[in-house]
Amino acid sequence: MKISVKNSFITFLLSLLLSALQAQNLTLQQNFENPPASAKARTWWHWMNGNVTKEGITADLEAMKKVGIQEAQIFNASLGEPRGPATYLSEEWLEHFKFAAIEAQRLDLELAFHNGPGWSSSGGPWITPEFAMQVLVFSEVVVEGGKVFNDFLPQPETRLNYYKDIAVLAFPKPKSDERIDGLDFKTLSDRVRNHLEPDANPIPASALVQKSDIIDLTDKVSADGMLEWNAPDGEWIILRMGHTPTGKKNISAPIGGQGLECDKMSKKAVDAFWHAGISPIIDKLDTLVGSVLTNCLIDSYEVGATNWTPGFDKKFNRLRGYDCSSFFPALAGYYVESGEISERFLWDFRRTIGDLIAENYYAYFRDKCHEHNMIFSVEPYWGPFDNMQVGATADVVMSEFWSGEVAFFDSPKFVASIANLNGSSIVGAEAFTDIGGWTRHPANFKAIGDMAWAQGINRFIFHTYIHQPWNVAPGLTLGPFGIDFNRLNTWWDEGKVFLDYIARGQFLLQEGRSFADILVFTGEASPNDGLLM
Repeated sequence: MKISVKNSFITFLLSLLLSALQAQNLTLQQNFENPPASAKARTWWHWMNGNVTKEGITADLEAMKKVGIQEAQIFNASLGEPRGPATYLSEEWLEHFKFAAIEAQRLDLELAFHNGPGWSSSGGPWITPEFAMQVLVFSEVVVEGGKVFNDFLPQPETRLNYYKDIAVLAFPKPKSDERIDGLDFKTLSDRVRNHLEPDANPIPASALVQKSDIIDLTDKVSADGMLEWNAPDGEWIILRMGHTPTGKKNISAPIGGQGLECDKMSKKAVDAFWHAGISPIIDKLDTLVGSVLTNCLIDSYEVGATNWTPGFDKKFNRLRGYDCSSFFPALAGYYVESGEISERFLWDFRRTIGDLIAENYYAYFRDKCHEHNMIFSVEPYWGPFDNMQVGATADVVMSEFWSGEVAFFDSPKFVASIANLNGSSIVGAEAFTDIGGWTRHPANFKAIGDMAWAQGINRFIFHTYIHQPWNVAPGLTLGPFGIDFNRLNTWWDEGKVFLDYIARGQFLLQEGRSFADILVFTGEASPNDGLLM
């Protein structure tokens, strides 16, 4: 009797398991045949220099719906096109943006937008020099001691008529002229070099500045740069350090959106950017934000190096646990204490820049998106930071791959690793980017798209669908960039079969789980592109 009951229970459990497996298989089959929205391809949707019409918006979105595009990600750009009537962030432009959201809602589509005008990174005419990306600058004079120095210190390079002092230091002039080489990339003042480790070259004592010999003269300098100082005997270097904007502006922005890039290490600068550049969109769209407008994007970082922000020294102390001011001469190329110690400080300096960009720009931007029920997408590469650290701030982390004669992949395995570590089932990619790709068609795309899938990508975002304000073929383009992916091309309707293929493949890939046999440590340096040397 006990055996009979036990067998009946096992049979019951097996029947439940079989029913569950059958239901799961049925769901997989149904979703394969009719993929859910999450599996469908997306596209960048470039609005070119204010040339936007409501008729074109409706026609574009209906065309996307027809072939299976689920989300349009609005970029506003210009490559010299005649100026259109909808100037960026004007009331007319905001009306068109709201109309696009209403139309997307009608069609059960999603909208996203690049966070600012152009395609990199976060800038606009509302960013003043105070909130722009900053760079360290310095001047130095050699004075003979044993007498009073009473003169104006030369002001370091000043851009955009904006300069702020950081410190004025004096130290005995080293007997040797040997200085730190590669200072532009070791301090991230001009160039970015990945995986840079401290140099171990021995440095003679005659080239060193001792911390104990450094005199802080900052409080003795007037606002206009006048210094009165009774210099001790000997030959002295007076180093005046400050910061000024890099002058970098956003790339390919439309009229009304051209301006300075915001400081990537300052939450105040991000707030200034958000208040003037994003809040008007949120206020205009109101309840459509978070329901239809669900995604905000930061494209690949293409705006150069930066190495200072107000209060950097205090933030350095918090992150690294020691005072950096006594090492300021190293930022001007002098060895402090020893070659090894100076190189280790510069490593910490670069690491701190990466930490602050990740914390105060990318992570802070994500938090502000979440406050408005939007997800945050990012392409986390090409900047003066740790790519994996930045990628970890994203809800949807993206790479890119190019098709045609310039075909290449930028970081798909790396961003797939970030997504897997974060527990995200979505790995995005700016897909099929090209130069002169107007003759491309799905037969050209399939092989490289399959390769992207094999490297971990499971969400294609086409580069690019150019908004077509008028029914005039072949239509507007993004200059030489991108494929001709819009309703006016000759294969648009037939291309639905390819988009169905993408949706089915991406559904299966998004359902799968990642398995890895090898764990790779990419190092702790910043900048760090996540790739092995």
